[in-house]
Amino acid sequence: MNVAIIGCGVMGKMHAEMAVRCGLKVVVCADNFQKAANELAQKYGADSTNNSQPALSRDDVDIVVIATPTTTHAALVQAAAKEGKHIFCEKPFCRTVAECKSSIDVAKEHGVKLFIGHVVRYFQEFEAVRAQLQQGVVGEPGFAHLYRGGAYPAGQDNWFQNYKLSGGVTLDCMIHDLDWIRFVFGEPERIFCQALQRSNPETLDYSQVTMRMKSGLIAKVIGTWAHPSGFHVKIEVCGSKGMVQFDSNDVPLTSERRGEGAAVGTIVPSSPVLKSPYLLEWEDFLGWLEGRHEPRVTPEDGLHAVAMATAALKSAETKAPVTL
Repeated sequence: MNVAIIGCGVMGKMHAEMAVRCGLKVVVCADNFQKAANELAQKYGADSTNNSQPALSRDDVDIVVIATPTTTHAALVQAAAKEGKHIFCEKPFCRTVAECKSSIDVAKEHGVKLFIGHVVRYFQEFEAVRAQLQQGVVGEPGFAHLYRGGAYPAGQDNWFQNYKLSGGVTLDCMIHDLDWIRFVFGEPERIFCQALQRSNPETLDYSQVTMRMKSGLIAKVIGTWAHPSGFHVKIEVCGSKGMVQFDSNDVPLTSERRGEGAAVGTIVPSSPVLKSPYLLEWEDFLGWLEGRHEPRVTPEDGLHAVAMATAALKSAETKAPVTL
């Protein structure tokens, strides 16, 4: 199968590599910045364009990868679906719940498969934690604490700093953990969020969500773009018989000063395992396309994650819990 990459930044490059490692061929790369499209296309012997529509409508394209800013996702997903292409869309699925719903409807109408890149479901550390919980090692889970933080990401025209476009760290980054909590513990009941929400955001963002699940579990999630450099993830789940935890920065003490490093593009968390979680999600997507199994992430999962993050942003704005 042949692939079109729409958006040739950090994530577009990542997905092009994973597609090729799965035996697919990248035939066209599209980006508003012609230089970015040219550079990625040259690496894979593909064509390049600064216009996405010709890439979507090519007869030799089977799969479209959408790795562009969030507010462009709905239009691109729906355009690709109307062209009969299967779709791999980076998270967040769309900027609004309504856009997610309409995109799912268009994909179903045109009989194409739509996959949303919630890659944390494929990270081996998170899978190990989930396995421990499923085996009852910690008993009945009652509390979960997740943390995800890094330097402020750079982007075209600084679009991450525009909350209307990116949703800030809550929608763009914390959505990974909101999705994983729902994946493991079921549906949420209500969300309360406290977050920095400036009219003119600096290159700092911080958000804390407290969430009650319908199962009774309480979850606290922190997302931050305030680190001087690097990326840090941790998870802790407490149950009636014990606790399971993972910390990507498992050292006694760390210290960083501002100005010692700056983010370039989107930060992609590293993983020490032999098979990248990004490759695992591509293998899952292709297995679905080939009819071998159902995907771990459905379009509806992508919609629910956007709904949770949107509820968190509403809570931060109103300073009140939001019921889901």
